[in-house]
Amino acid sequence: MLALVNNELIKLFYRKKIFIAILIIIASAIVGVWGSIAYIKSVQPEEEIRSLQKTISQLQKEKSKIKDEVKKQKIDMQIYQLEQQLAQWKSALASDSNNWRENLKKEIKELKIKMNQALDLSFSDSRENYRKEIIENEYYLSHNLKPLKRTDLNNFSVMILFLGMIIFMMPLIVFVISSDIMSNEFSQKTIRILASQPIPRNSIVLSKFITALIVSEGLILISEVLVYIVTGIIYGFTNLKYPTVIGTIYKEVGEAVVPVYGSSYIITLGKFLILALLLQTLIIAACCALSVFISTLCKSNSLANILSFIVVYGIYFLVSPISQVVPAFKYLKMILLYSYLDPTKIITNDISVELSISFISPWFSILVIAVYLTIPIATALLNFKNKDILA
Repeated sequence: MLALVNNELIKLFYRKKIFIAILIIIASAIVGVWGSIAYIKSVQPEEEIRSLQKTISQLQKEKSKIKDEVKKQKIDMQIYQLEQQLAQWKSALASDSNNWRENLKKEIKELKIKMNQALDLSFSDSRENYRKEIIENEYYLSHNLKPLKRTDLNNFSVMILFLGMIIFMMPLIVFVISSDIMSNEFSQKTIRILASQPIPRNSIVLSKFITALIVSEGLILISEVLVYIVTGIIYGFTNLKYPTVIGTIYKEVGEAVVPVYGSSYIITLGKFLILALLLQTLIIAACCALSVFISTLCKSNSLANILSFIVVYGIYFLVSPISQVVPAFKYLKMILLYSYLDPTKIITNDISVELSISFISPWFSILVIAVYLTIPIATALLNFKNKDILA
């Protein structure tokens, strides 16, 4: 088996498609990281302060050119209002920097009042939503950690936004690498030579699956590690002891999906990243299994590529708008692999909210992914074993 995998790796790296996959990853990294940094900078208080200062300066220049006293008074009023906003932003920035512990204590008291008053009739006004914020803030205080904000520019904030792009592109990268890994043998008539060797047919399929998995996992993981390290060197590494709230379970209240009180808990950011990495490995394996299965069915490379794309992307984007009109279609989305591409949403169980299905849990999501891994590869093994290679 090892010799077969090694041979498949050599064959794969001599094909142009591997370079296409690498280019997709590089483009995703450049666009994702650049876009993430630009977005974070645009919402930072410092950027808002600079924007207000620039507007005030422009108004003052405009005022110096006007002789009409009424217009001058209107501009003075605009400048005054902007200066008030500027003072508030500066005050808030200083307060966040110097008094974050007192601010957190005050926020916890306010959240507890809201939690006790919540009716648990909607997602936003639920006791568990307030409790999640409370336990996170209490963790910051007990561990003497200044809270992270979405406007903070560090390697983790960039990484989270970058992952959104790489996760969307992940099946495409896998399909470029593996969708014709079997069909290519048929189209080039090399399958007869391969099948004539004293090698079990199951080993042929498994070696191709393992090869696709190694290359896909390697390329995606390397890109993520590089982005994490490079952005960490430039913008600073996030403390991996920061808290992350996960595991929320939901219940149905009328048509709403409401979090169950007491179901959420905290893990460290470091543990969260490890779990996300392990889940990502499972998700990529499922994509590879599905792609190899389709490749065993097709003798045409183009058909294998098209079918792989349709199965993961096409069906989801067809069903998704229909589910907005026909709520029952959300249960079809529940069994589509595309719904489970983001490992961070599986860990936090945000998938349950996105699909508005209360019984989905992290373990349910893992089960769905496991089905996409085991059934396609088992079917591919059976299909290839009974396939008439000479036909």
